[in-house]
Amino acid sequence: MAKFPLIPALGLIVILALSGCAATVAPQLNPIPYYTYYPASLSVVTQAARQALPQAGMHLAGVKQISPDTVEVHGFDPEGNAILITLHAESAAVTRFTARIGLIGHLKEVEEIEHWMGKDVGKAISASPPG
Repeated sequence: MAKFPLIPALGLIVILALSGCAATVAPQLNPIPYYTYYPASLSVVTQAARQALPQAGMHLAGVKQISPDTVEVHGFDPEGNAILITLHAESAAVTRFTARIGLIGHLKEVEEIEHWMGKDVGKAISASPPG
């Protein structure tokens, strides 16, 4: 009977040890698609996505027009994880950006892509003549 209290204690130790490991990995994980909105047309944001992947050290594999309002940008990161960026025109001047890398998201890398996209979209917006 003395062994039974030892089992829950060992279980608790294992859980605590694993939770420590998860804490170091968790900031990298993105279990849901990451998204943001850009105040620019679908074509401007698509061009920014094409430029952002190489700027972020990733490879652009291709761009596919899914519908008049939706474009997919495909690529892969240096580790070979698939990148899927979906761009959807919410209006003529607003585009929604959604991205996933691999199965678990890789939030840090997605944020790196978004950083470069933001710079490129900002340049395109500032270069366009006021309307």
